[in-house]
Amino acid sequence: MLAAAACQGSDVTSPSTGELPVTAATRGNSANLLALTGHIAFVSKRAGNFEIYKMNANGTGVTRLTNNAAFDDVPDWSPNGTKIAFASDRDGHRQIYVMHADGSGVTRLTNEGAIDWAPDWSPNGTKIAFQHLTHRIVNRQFIFSFDIAVIPAGGGGITQLTHTGHEREPAWAPDGTKIAFTSNRDGNFEIYVMHADGSGATRLTNNPAFDFSPAWSPNGTKIAFVSERDGNDEIYVMNANGSGVTRLTNNSAFDADPAWSPDGTKIAFVSERAGNDEIYVMNANGTGVTRLTNNPAIDQEPAWGP
Repeated sequence: MLAAAACQGSDVTSPSTGELPVTAATRGNSANLLALTGHIAFVSKRAGNFEIYKMNANGTGVTRLTNNAAFDDVPDWSPNGTKIAFASDRDGHRQIYVMHADGSGVTRLTNEGAIDWAPDWSPNGTKIAFQHLTHRIVNRQFIFSFDIAVIPAGGGGITQLTHTGHEREPAWAPDGTKIAFTSNRDGNFEIYVMHADGSGATRLTNNPAFDFSPAWSPNGTKIAFVSERDGNDEIYVMNANGSGVTRLTNNSAFDADPAWSPDGTKIAFVSERAGNDEIYVMNANGTGVTRLTNNPAIDQEPAWGP
């Protein structure tokens, strides 16, 4: 079907480097795509294992950034767009690394017995929050603790912000004063927010289903997140205080990993609606869904930067 579509000429937009041809039906409005600015880092298994790539925000110019036999994933842009933080188990267990935006200059930031994942830069670029997994043995059983920690962006000692053992997926507010995160401290996964020093944790969602993967809008007034409350993973948005929950996607396949555009008008996300994980973009109100990647392998975890 793709080969046939490629022969139709006027109905096909130029594919991304290394991508399969994408028809107008899957790629969407070309004019809208051309208006997208910035770059999207993402994770793909197209080379046989999970590596980090980047592309222009319109889906063109796909470039591989990492090349390692280990898993490299969960990229996050520095505020000025010059660096990307990510997680990798290339040195034996999952730790936080930083590289230049072209993939060069890889530097390991965390180096201890914990498993560190899901990095998120502070808005002023001086710190990186991350998910910090430790364990202890009690009565010959492993007890795992998930907490939020921070480390200076240039390296140094880590500071653990939470101590409940139930916290995941930190997301720094644009003004730097708060961090949203996912926690099951009350029995199921919900979205919480706390001060940047770890104090004053407040629950934002309250639903029997899982709510997770918070992402702040650039102006700090909204938080996008993923919820299973309507039967499968969909993307929702709410006000920063937890009010006004609105569903953005509505598809029988899962939709996840929301990432706001720098101007706050779009949200990139991953969806399985075409049969495998691909990167899509939509307007911030859920309209105008457009497919960006088209590859038989998994494409996921978009991060939108300058």
